[in-house]
Amino acid sequence: MALSGTACLDADAQTAAGEPDVSVVMSHAKGYPLFAVTAKMTVTADIARSWKVLTDYDRLAEFVPNLSRSHVSSSEGNERVVTQNGFAQFLFLRQNIDLVLHVTEQAMDAIDIRLVSGNMREYQARWELQSLQAQQPGDEGRTRISYAGIIAPDFYVPTLFGATLMKRDLRNMLNAVKAEMEKRP
Repeated sequence: MALSGTACLDADAQTAAGEPDVSVVMSHAKGYPLFAVTAKMTVTADIARSWKVLTDYDRLAEFVPNLSRSHVSSSEGNERVVTQNGFAQFLFLRQNIDLVLHVTEQAMDAIDIRLVSGNMREYQARWELQSLQAQQPGDEGRTRISYAGIIAPDFYVPTLFGATLMKRDLRNMLNAVKAEMEKRP
């Protein structure tokens, strides 16, 4: 893709502002729009609670914006097949997104996601979790969450605004995930 995402905040600024640090770079390397996305955030939740929220696939649609349905269709060991339905909104255009994803979990450490089928040309993502030391005695645990992915929709994405729209949607998703992690018991 020809455009790049807006400037990123450094990790200290992200923590102070409370907003995720998000970067989206768009290219046309394979002849179609391809988004490389990265994000980091720190949540006031221990690693166990953070992990529980990220792997609660059947409840993701309850708090993730633009996600209508998320369901584990099969599960074996640390691997899952998850079906998700949602939508993307580009100005006045609304595009349904239907995905079947293969998810591999490395308990309390990482989640790898790859496309099985759906209306994406490419979709792969990785969540990583890192426990952070408490700042002072009595502090609740904190977790650094990192997200990286390659996303290539198999539908029209406006090239002029694609990276900006993707960044907005990713930031909204991360803020919702963070809020859920911080409110769950």
